[in-house]
Amino acid sequence: MSDSAQHLGDEELALRAQAGCAPSFEELVRRYQAPTLHFLRRLGAGAEAEDLLQETFIRAYRNLGQYRPRWRFVTWLFTIARRVRINDLRRQHAELPCEALEGMACPGPGPPELAAAAEDRQRLWELAARILSPEECSALWLYYVEEMSAREIAAVLERSWVSIKTMLFRARRRLLELLAEQDAPHNSRVASPGSERAKACSCPEVPHVPT
Repeated sequence: MSDSAQHLGDEELALRAQAGCAPSFEELVRRYQAPTLHFLRRLGAGAEAEDLLQETFIRAYRNLGQYRPRWRFVTWLFTIARRVRINDLRRQHAELPCEALEGMACPGPGPPELAAAAEDRQRLWELAARILSPEECSALWLYYVEEMSAREIAAVLERSWVSIKTMLFRARRRLLELLAEQDAPHNSRVASPGSERAKACSCPEVPHVPT
């Protein structure tokens, strides 16, 4: 691996890969193979996750010409990964599960306004797996763990920016209300629903990704 590639941003690497620079794409794979595998598992992939990961990067490589640097590379890549997973589920005649979140600790930074410690984040994700829809679970995970903006989540889930903002607000409110009902002392560390962090508020343009 070229030392120079390791110091370049994702978008620059993607542009170089478009021009035929193999080491640049290899660096992108190195950076995102673990996060993408984690994302696929959050979408319910089990033993097949490694195969889906490989398919995701194959599709990304074959369709590099469609990537545009106005979008973060990870947003484009995760959109491909989600479509790969959906196609896999269609082959299995199954529905997208949410159980992948249940019983798993949050691997990255959780919602600071929802939890003050790791045990709180664990509890929240277990609760989310029980009461939220699969799409709501995915949206929350992308927002709080992958730290994507609402616009980026809209691109990955192929929904409008407004629907994502509404989805995040309602999902968060449901979690807060249920926490308050279940354990008032524990919930005293949880901030009010009005403290949702501010995000960009222009309507997104969905990037073109391979189907």
